Amino acid sequence: MLLNYIRLAQRQLLKNKLFTGINIAGLAIGVAAGLLLFRIVSFENSYNSTIPNIERIVRVITTEKAPSGDVFNTRGIPIPAMSEMENNLSQFDATSRIRELWGNLAVPDAQGDLTRHKFALSRDNSEIAFFAEPGFLKIFGWEWLAGDAETALKEVNSIVLTKTWAEKCFGNWQSALGKTLVMDNLVQLTVSGVMADPPVNCDFPFRYLVSYSTLKPNAELYFFDDRWGNISTNNQFFARLSSVDQWQAAETALGKVGAEQYIKMNGKEQDKIHHLSAVSEMHFDEIGSSGTHTTPRSRLWILSSIGLLILLMASFNFVNLATAQATLRAREVGVRKTLGSDRRQLVLQFMLETFLVVSISVLSGAALAALGAPLLQNISDVPNTWPFLSTPAVWGFLGAATLGLTLLSGFYPALVLAGFNPIQALRKDTAQQLVGGVPLRKILVVGQFVIAQALIVGAIITLNQLDFLRTKELGFNKDLVYTFGIQSDSAALSKLDVLKERLLAVPGISTVTYSSDQPLSGNTWSGNFALGRGKADAPFSVSYKLCDADFQKTFGMSLVTGRWFAPSDTMRECVVNETLLKKLGVTPEEAIGQELVLGQRRHMPIVGVVKDFHSHSLHEPLEPIMMAPRKRYYSGASMKIAAQNRANIIASVEKTFNETYPEQIFEGRFFDDSINEFYQDEDRFAYTCRSFAGLAVLISCLGLFGLATHAAARRTKEIGIRKVLGASVAGITGLLAKDFLKLVLLALLISTPIAWYFMDQWLADFSYRIDIQWHVFAGAGLLALVIAFLTVSFQSIRAAISNPVNALRSE
Repeated sequence: MLLNYIRLAQRQLLKNKLFTGINIAGLAIGVAAGLLLFRIVSFENSYNSTIPNIERIVRVITTEKAPSGDVFNTRGIPIPAMSEMENNLSQFDATSRIRELWGNLAVPDAQGDLTRHKFALSRDNSEIAFFAEPGFLKIFGWEWLAGDAETALKEVNSIVLTKTWAEKCFGNWQSALGKTLVMDNLVQLTVSGVMADPPVNCDFPFRYLVSYSTLKPNAELYFFDDRWGNISTNNQFFARLSSVDQWQAAETALGKVGAEQYIKMNGKEQDKIHHLSAVSEMHFDEIGSSGTHTTPRSRLWILSSIGLLILLMASFNFVNLATAQATLRAREVGVRKTLGSDRRQLVLQFMLETFLVVSISVLSGAALAALGAPLLQNISDVPNTWPFLSTPAVWGFLGAATLGLTLLSGFYPALVLAGFNPIQALRKDTAQQLVGGVPLRKILVVGQFVIAQALIVGAIITLNQLDFLRTKELGFNKDLVYTFGIQSDSAALSKLDVLKERLLAVPGISTVTYSSDQPLSGNTWSGNFALGRGKADAPFSVSYKLCDADFQKTFGMSLVTGRWFAPSDTMRECVVNETLLKKLGVTPEEAIGQELVLGQRRHMPIVGVVKDFHSHSLHEPLEPIMMAPRKRYYSGASMKIAAQNRANIIASVEKTFNETYPEQIFEGRFFDDSINEFYQDEDRFAYTCRSFAGLAVLISCLGLFGLATHAAARRTKEIGIRKVLGASVAGITGLLAKDFLKLVLLALLISTPIAWYFMDQWLADFSYRIDIQWHVFAGAGLLALVIAFLTVSFQSIRAAISNPVNALRSE
């Protein structure tokens, strides 16, 4: 019996090759889209899942209340607070302080030369290193290859390498143990262990670990500051609870850590308190992690929703075409019922047909997804090496998709077909009335185009916002500014003047400046301040930009009043921005000459006021900024170069750097490339909207094409009569197309408020954003109408130009 059903299903599908092909194509595209999005979502959800006992591992965060009343969270912890946590919290069975590190490593040769074999972490690839305590290895249970994990990080000046970096430094990891490395040309380290590389789906993309005890002897080089008032996101604290039940007790104990010191420092109330944060959720929280690209849960919901909607659209196509063809199969049902088939058998037969189509579609969709997997690099962090069709989760998805699409696509058409009355089904004039699917088909067509038009609107708005971000005036000139990093040890700093002089001698370089960071860097180094000695601190913090006297000229900043500060190696005078003065209620003219007091200690006169510039992405508002010279903290150089011969200029810059600092590693890039990285998420979101809006439109058009073909075939005699009576090709085409275009227009009306709401929510994340204009929806609607008209017109024109005699003869 089952074999007979399969033969009947195969015969029926081959009989209607066009509709079978449309159904398979639509479902295959939907499955491919859904599978690619499933790959992204499952990869993001897998972060940190390989860490043993992840449910017990926590990160301590700091909740800080600013003088303005604003509350924010940071992963930074004062060093003495971390010591108190290690010593006083009994709820932890393992703890570790870490400090983020971007040190360069060199392998000394037989003569002790450090310039031949040197290696730098690539920040572009999110590589990082840590100063870490032995507890770090115990907490996370990293896979160990050589050495003793219990003692590897106990001794001063010891280093643990990952397998890749051990091979990079010494050729093979087996010979690395006991070898010597020099970090940042000053700190000699001994390799005490080798471990496997952290998984790609891990929020700790470190390449090596240096013992935390190495940090304090090199405090000046690595800005080690163990005061209660110093909070840096570089300093973090991780722990493992003795049991999950200890969470609340540990949370209560953390609330008391540093309470006295914070009250004493603030003078009023405790403005900082520490909390637990689950490492299992670290990849999704707003605080972020060390080096990796975090992903908000909301983005995963958006991607999952898009994938589900694409699959629904493909299923809608199947239901539409199946119910439309029901009139053609009414007689078949009538005959089979007359010969003894019951409703259950007919439902089984029609569901089997659906299952065959869906199975072929799912396999085709999996093949398409495998071919398209490399394109995911444009919208996600999924590496090409990540397993795809070999993973159980993917096969589970394909199985669920097959079952779900079979039931969703086939159940209703099967019930409709199996429910025909055999006598009425054999009467040609009543077959159409039996189907009762016209209203449903209209609803599904509208639903398809609501989804497609919403995605088109989303794509247009994201592109407009990205264009706005890239063209908005930032308050400085980012074009043709080339930057590179410099180590900030005393030996390197002593050569800065020589390097600048040599760089300025390179043809095509007009200015060179040193600074702690560029105008827009995303870095925040801030502190309390007062305007005038003996005055109370302002109710907000000020951010520091430490730079030399050529900073303004290099970045083309404009002064509102006053002058730029004079050349100096230390803070003697400063320049502030407009936002700082606006928040203080002071005019630029009144500010000139007044003293800015930082942390109740350092004071300097304000000599100039610069126009506001953006120091963070346009997600965030302008912040109060103070700029002053401080050579000790310069960590990078920026230079303005000519537009011509850029390759030669950059080559000369690298050569000059290597001659001045042969022991360092040159890594240069253009400043505007750094700025573009701030909008990587938006670029990906726009690419996702464009790509899947295109797929949604394609699936919708496949459905319209099938329905138009069916409508033209059903109205063959009507078209022939109209042509005999003088109807034009344009008139017949319009007659067949207008019903579908009405549905597309209705979809536009429904999708407009939906798309506006969700895109307005997305734009709300930006402090600086575009306004959503009406013409965006008009343009999206017009595009959808044109595409729908072209799709329907193909079959309509074909029917309209056919010979009416043949149409009237057909039976």
